[in-house]
Amino acid sequence: MGNILYWDKSLFLWLNNNLAHPLLDPFFYLIGWLGNGWVLMISTAIFFLAYKPDYLKRQFPWILLSFCLSGICVILIKDWVNRPRPLLEFASLIKANKVYIHTVGPHLKVHSFPSGHTQTAFCVATYLSLLFKRLSPIFLGLACLVAISRIYAGVHYPLDVVAGAVIGGVFSYIIWLWRKKNYKYRHR
Repeated sequence: MGNILYWDKSLFLWLNNNLAHPLLDPFFYLIGWLGNGWVLMISTAIFFLAYKPDYLKRQFPWILLSFCLSGICVILIKDWVNRPRPLLEFASLIKANKVYIHTVGPHLKVHSFPSGHTQTAFCVATYLSLLFKRLSPIFLGLACLVAISRIYAGVHYPLDVVAGAVIGGVFSYIIWLWRKKNYKYRHR
């Protein structure tokens, strides 16, 4: 496990330092907002109203269920693992000017694993991708940008965002399958 965490920290520092650019800060700050649950739920509702209004009633509750269940899972794992965020983990090296972490937004320090923003983004992106296959590159691309924004902002390690993506995606896929099975069963 020690080697995995070593490579995770090394990859974090490399990505965080090499992606950092003042012109990208506003972009990644705004993209990070897409991982906020309430922002994404409102955006999804607006998307349904504009694109397929009847889906707001038929599909939105399933997305909300997936979001809530995967969110509870992330909260439980965060409390159980209790991994410090990069700013806390590297605090002594930062103070000694041996490590630099580029930050954008709030300086979070606790409960790094897994990334809740990434879980939220992939939860919604996965469900919408299953619903609108043609648009899946857009949905999944935005979710990937949210994941990258968490590393860029200096608040999550790569393993945090991978775990968040897996949790959000898996819960959405399970809820999608459950909805399809129940829908078929009721309409036989």
